Amino acid sequence: MSKPESDGLSLLYRIGWRIRYIGWHLYGPAQQDGPSDPHWRLREERRQRVEQARLQRGQN
Repeated sequence: MSKPESDGLSLLYRIGWRIRYIGWHLYGPAQQDGPSDPHWRLREERRQRVEQARLQRGQN
């Protein structure tokens, strides 16, 4: 059984996501609140992809 936070995510996506996350940490703006924070947006994008993959798997 795969980890819940990575269900349906390819290895390349997860590597790319981590690189973008670290890039925003090193070179991005200061921490902000809610949707204006780049880290928040990345986590939300990942959550939506996992949710979408779970729904698709349930329909198959």
